[in-house]
Amino acid sequence: MKTGTREAMVLSEVLRTNACMVDHYNLYLNTCQDQQLRSILERQQRHTLDSFQRMVQMMQSHGMDTSRIPIPTALTMGTGSQSTQFSTGAQMTAQPYGTGQYASGSMYTTGTTGMAASMNPQMAGQTGMQTSAINDKMIAEGALLFHKCSADTNTRAALESSEPHLRNALTNMARNCIEMSYEVYNYMTQRGWYQLPETPQNFISHSATQQHSPPQ
Repeated sequence: MKTGTREAMVLSEVLRTNACMVDHYNLYLNTCQDQQLRSILERQQRHTLDSFQRMVQMMQSHGMDTSRIPIPTALTMGTGSQSTQFSTGAQMTAQPYGTGQYASGSMYTTGTTGMAASMNPQMAGQTGMQTSAINDKMIAEGALLFHKCSADTNTRAALESSEPHLRNALTNMARNCIEMSYEVYNYMTQRGWYQLPETPQNFISHSATQQHSPPQ
């Protein structure tokens, strides 16, 4: 495989995941009721979008084609295409995620606030897009799963990358996903939304030599 081809493939998957998360967070923010959860989502969305931009810049600096990378809606609003230009002056390294990193209210928006309310009620009923169909617990679950999947995607991408700077950036991005998932996890446990199964009192351990009938 030609040098750089593998990196281009895995980075495309990483950026596709980030773009999807940023856009889904816009939907979450349009519905979220709890202010603490909203602050978490805003902070994490901003961090993810900044990471997206830095990674695109890194790809461009390594001579990779980024024209087919899906761009978050927040970056394409008003441009009419995916030809968004990224600033080359920004630091092209993955920054560690921190809870005090971004001020509340600094998230990127796509101008969709109130979109569901302005839709034709009959159309909303037909498409199942009523805002009452999703609550804060479901939003937190979705955010947590996004970070878990992103941590896995970034880790696998780092393992597949032989270029030191890209590998280091991907490793840091995976670590940041872990931190963001832990933040959402703590929020959910505070509200009793993340219940772990109780430890079985009479757990039966089977040896590898024992024969078992396959489940029917």
